[in-house]
Amino acid sequence: MSLEANRAAVERRTNRLLDEYGDVPVEERTQEQPAAKFEELVGYARDGYTGSAYAWVVRRPDDAAPLSDSMSDEAFDDRPRALMILNRGADSWGLPGGGREDGETSEEAAVREVEEETSIQCELAGPFLLRKLTVVPENDDEKRLHLLFVFFDADYRDGTIAIQGGELNGAAWFAESPARMLPANELRANDWF
Repeated sequence: MSLEANRAAVERRTNRLLDEYGDVPVEERTQEQPAAKFEELVGYARDGYTGSAYAWVVRRPDDAAPLSDSMSDEAFDDRPRALMILNRGADSWGLPGGGREDGETSEEAAVREVEEETSIQCELAGPFLLRKLTVVPENDDEKRLHLLFVFFDADYRDGTIAIQGGELNGAAWFAESPARMLPANELRANDWF
């Protein structure tokens, strides 16, 4: 049986983002999954899941809290910092973000997820990457699930890191690239750090 789950929705979302933001790199990937995992993902798609949105949030030195009286002036660091998270069970730093809910745009999902996961409020600038993922079950070329992952640049607006403990092991502001990052972070880090 042939299946093209989410294809039209992903194309609509991709086209809207390209129309609104202009020249954004679009990366297309195919990922093979065991049949049971593929069916689980198709179940999420039937419930409305079409992908996720993430934000590369930058905090400038002027946005950081002032040093406490007990801190020496040498502790001041005038470098901008990027917010990254460490998911539970992960060993590589990633961007805060997650799945779109109930008709949200990618922009709304990214802002909401950053705040839910880290308590940081941000303002999006624009996407730096659209990743279109086609998931296929092992040994079956008749079924495809299409997903869209949107990665935004963003500016810090307010808040202090307080992680969502049920999902994250940590979050931190980085002035230099950490040793282990997820691929979308590495892409942005190469241009930023």
